[in-house]
Amino acid sequence: MSGYPLTPQDDERPPSLGWSMLRRFLLAGLLIVLLSGGATATLALNKITDIAEEVFPKLNEINAPKGVVTPEYNGGAQTFLILGSDRRVGSKDAADRSNPPHSDTILLVRFDPEQGQTSVLSIPRDLMVNIETRNGESYPKEKINAAYTIGNKLGGTKGGMVLAAETIEREVFPGLKLNGIVDVSFQGFIRVVDTLGCAYVNVDHHYYNANIGSTETDYTSINLQPGYQKLCYENALDYVRYRHTDSDFVRVARQQDFLRDLREQISPGNELGQIDTVARAVGHAISSTFHSSAGELIELAKLIAFSQTKPLRQVKFQSANVNFEFNQGSYVTTTPALAQATLTDFLHGHGQVTVATPKPPAHNSHHGHHSSSSSTRALNLFATPSSGESEVVRAALAVPFPVLYPTLQTGQGVQQTVRAYTLADQQGKVHHAYDVVWEQNVLGGYYDFEGTDWLNPPLFAHARTQKVGARTYRLVDDGSHIHVIGWRSGHVLYWLTNTLLEELSNAQMLAIAGSAQTLH
Repeated sequence: MSGYPLTPQDDERPPSLGWSMLRRFLLAGLLIVLLSGGATATLALNKITDIAEEVFPKLNEINAPKGVVTPEYNGGAQTFLILGSDRRVGSKDAADRSNPPHSDTILLVRFDPEQGQTSVLSIPRDLMVNIETRNGESYPKEKINAAYTIGNKLGGTKGGMVLAAETIEREVFPGLKLNGIVDVSFQGFIRVVDTLGCAYVNVDHHYYNANIGSTETDYTSINLQPGYQKLCYENALDYVRYRHTDSDFVRVARQQDFLRDLREQISPGNELGQIDTVARAVGHAISSTFHSSAGELIELAKLIAFSQTKPLRQVKFQSANVNFEFNQGSYVTTTPALAQATLTDFLHGHGQVTVATPKPPAHNSHHGHHSSSSSTRALNLFATPSSGESEVVRAALAVPFPVLYPTLQTGQGVQQTVRAYTLADQQGKVHHAYDVVWEQNVLGGYYDFEGTDWLNPPLFAHARTQKVGARTYRLVDDGSHIHVIGWRSGHVLYWLTNTLLEELSNAQMLAIAGSAQTLH
């Protein structure tokens, strides 16, 4: 292994890897191996070896055929394939155990120290591809998630992981070099999220389905209200898997957003007591091509640790048709040129948010509403209808702080939900909050305006600050797009969240946030 090799001296004394690296590696995400962050003690080499054996147990170690995976640990960029599978080998239900598993999530993650960013690309599971196995079987015009299922039938979990990787490298992104593969099961997902203490998430709208056995409701039951909240257990899984009222692209964007939120869930307390528990949870959750060596654990920890405070860049998969009808099914299609453009963006793209002070829009005589000035119309922004204020006024009675309300909205936006609620922080202290939801489009496009007296939620743990006019904003971005823009006013934190597909431009986000005024 190259990069930071262990020398003979390293074998005789604890390495210089501190808790900050190892906790980053073990306590925060569910990708690659879940990081955490912060102290300064050193860890004995034999302890690192023990943890490595728990995180990467030999029982779950996958030896991929030569050429499928290229392990390299030289301090450079690394690309990993993450498969979220619905395998349920431990299920009490015999049908669950016997049904062939599917790759519900197909995610590429690239840690790039040179660019100072982590890039995440979701491959639509409905992408049409040709699947070919190593023994010559051919499955033309299949959905790409079938590769995992077909491979699993032929060779178990290893067969599923390998055929999925080979199909991506051959059919979707020729020239892509994978440095590792991780397969996370549904049950493992729930176990790890629970061990990490659940995740605070911006739920963008009301997710609801009551499965009563009809064709229209034959999906997992779910009832999640909008707003910033803590998701645990099946709620977290149901949230990231939800699909039936939006598109595959919105679904994968929701998964990426969840991962962004999950990596902020680091609590500085009790890391020493959590290390073994988290290591075991991770080891039970994943199968991977990583080996249970202290050196490999250290290399991965060093690689991943840098990403905790760096942008998580969402790379959009470029498609030709998102609803191609074929054989009574709906597929996503792309072209070689579009796929290559996607891969180039994933491997080499680098963006940075530029924030310009928006021109102040004109006001009319009615309180709180901007006239449709040329500057706002140019941004496709218009005065928020006064009819939407009545629900907000009622919500204001339930929170003990001033309620701000944007007086600008997008042209196609429709105010959908207003909710006042309470939520508890990591220490159990209860805070008040409210959330106003606008529907931007009917296929999963919602943006939210929120306020709370919880001043330091994990959402803004690594936000950068920038002053625009008289207001200092906290920006959560993916390198080039503002995903969340927030600010403090007195003892209240307010913020505006973009749609999952980030359909609002940076200029729109700034203008809507800047238009927020106190209700009277």
